Amino acid sequence: MSVQIVRFTAPAERVPEVEEAIRHLFAAVEEAGPAGIEYTAARVGDGPEFLLTLRLPDGAANPLLGIRAAGEFRSRVADWAGAPVPPQTLHVLGRYAR
Repeated sequence: MSVQIVRFTAPAERVPEVEEAIRHLFAAVEEAGPAGIEYTAARVGDGPEFLLTLRLPDGAANPLLGIRAAGEFRSRVADWAGAPVPPQTLHVLGRYAR
């Protein structure tokens, strides 16, 4: 399993814009229906910090790269954050699932 994260903080006044863009992004992902992935977007607490996680099977290509709305969203993140925000690998050290 491979997990990538994107974490950024937007100006407080732009939070509604980011949330709307996330709704649009997830509608496009739902429509494309890529199988075998887990994709999550969250807002941390009540503040302007956002966290997106993408879980892929080992060795799988990122299907989001082929979804136009995902590319558009990625290009807007740098604007909201004030600088480019590349995905980072999340190294899972422990996990419990039942």
